[in-house]
Amino acid sequence: MILQFPFGGFNVLLLLTISTVLLARCLGTIVQFEDELELMENTGTADESADGPLDAFWEWHRMFAGGTDKFGSISQRMLHLHPSLKVPSVSKQIAFPSTAFPNPNPNNAIPPPNVVRRRAHNIPRDKPPCLRPMDRPFREHRTYPRSWEMPGFEATIPRQWDWRNVSGTNFCSPNRNQHIPVYCGGCWVFGTLGSLQDRFNVARKNRWPMTMLSPQEIIACNGRGSCNGGTAEDVLTHAKIQGLVEEGCNNYKAINEKCTPFSRCGSCWPDYCFAIQNYTRYYVKDYGKLSGRVQMMSEIHNRGPIACAIGATEQFDLNYTGGIFQQTSDAPTNHIVSVSGWGWDDASNTEFWIVRNSWGDAWGETGWFRIVTSIYRGGRGDQYNLGIERECYFADPDISNLN
Repeated sequence: MILQFPFGGFNVLLLLTISTVLLARCLGTIVQFEDELELMENTGTADESADGPLDAFWEWHRMFAGGTDKFGSISQRMLHLHPSLKVPSVSKQIAFPSTAFPNPNPNNAIPPPNVVRRRAHNIPRDKPPCLRPMDRPFREHRTYPRSWEMPGFEATIPRQWDWRNVSGTNFCSPNRNQHIPVYCGGCWVFGTLGSLQDRFNVARKNRWPMTMLSPQEIIACNGRGSCNGGTAEDVLTHAKIQGLVEEGCNNYKAINEKCTPFSRCGSCWPDYCFAIQNYTRYYVKDYGKLSGRVQMMSEIHNRGPIACAIGATEQFDLNYTGGIFQQTSDAPTNHIVSVSGWGWDDASNTEFWIVRNSWGDAWGETGWFRIVTSIYRGGRGDQYNLGIERECYFADPDISNLN
């Protein structure tokens, strides 16, 4: 087969030459722009407060401009540029997993200053904290003493304990993300409920089915807390008086909604929705407050995970990707998490708490983090662990009506 050209061979050669020169200039501009972006990152001249298309381009640049195996070619990288610019609000919400940004210093949880991770804030600076300050004294409900109130209880505390792996058995429920499908200041639910549903698994000796309780029903029906914040007591009193329901009764929507029989437990047919009348309620017996390393360890070891308030910082929020976290801070409590155990790192001679967050698997160590205990630096660890040992909560599941 002979190809026919409507013009002479010299013209074809000239067009190819011009095209090559133009392509080289375009690629040179791209490389120069990428070099300028890298310089801005390393010198800190990038505008951290910028919003809109520029932020979206930064997100694209970080994901695709590095020449990774998955998005290595110019054509593949450019295919992703237009969508990232088109929907900047979505691109800013991407929380990249640690595999997307390998920790440049894996032995230190805090990256060097020139490493900037462009992620949306889980603790927004322009919104009230998801954990509200208590406007009244915490009202415990206790009818029997705790293990940490017994003489000699310290002798029963092991050096390490992790409810995710007790002789090969996991008692901890899956991670969740309080900010899906939209932002919701519901950490007060997730931190408290996360520890409580794990305690149901412990009390039931991990029998099937694994306990998964509904945070949405609590937001709708607890009467105090909402997506604008709440307290651990809001969850515990609701569990004591009203009882909690399974996730299948009211799936999480991250919204404030009116409490109705349907929002307690409901379902839908193709043509209408209805409230379910016969469903399981999960109650608690005693609940209360504790603080301090040895009380926490004793309570966790004997009955399961507990919920603890922390003063989450921007460094913790945006830069933590793994390792044992430590940072000096006097930030007030603004977040609540579930503490499921503790461990010891021989390499650094450091004791740490094992903690589940509620920001999804993409954050931290697959949704979890480790942080120093109060014995860090000769007993001054309370200054470095976001105050995690100062304000913790427990509740004992009532399993009398469960299988």
